Amino acid sequence: MTPVEMDAVFACHCAAEATNDLDAILDTLADGAEHDVVGDPLGVLTERAAIAKRYQGMFDVLSADSMTSLRRYHGTDFFVDESLYKGTVSGDLLGVPGNGRAISFRILHVCEFRDGRMSRENVWLDTAAIVAQLTA
Repeated sequence: MTPVEMDAVFACHCAAEATNDLDAILDTLADGAEHDVVGDPLGVLTERAAIAKRYQGMFDVLSADSMTSLRRYHGTDFFVDESLYKGTVSGDLLGVPGNGRAISFRILHVCEFRDGRMSRENVWLDTAAIVAQLTA
């Protein structure tokens, strides 16, 4: 895939996340896609129902205000994207009560692509920034 094609798939994925549209999120993933939120005790997920459940859990706790790409590096059928995420935490995030706090943190996506969809989404969160803001 070209960088423009990869960016378009990811833009659809992010738009679906912004509206909590689980079906649209799953439509951006290839069959057998790996979904890995680094540090999540559930580990790497490949079952669509489990991936949907992970997203629903995120939607139940965190509402996004914005996610702005800061840097993106493309390779053959993959990219690495560093973004700044801003949102509000209503439930427990990383074991810390959100209490409706607004937070911002960096998020790193490493995405691989196959057949016009994401075959791997690896997500790294700046957990230190999250915990510091929620406990301040």
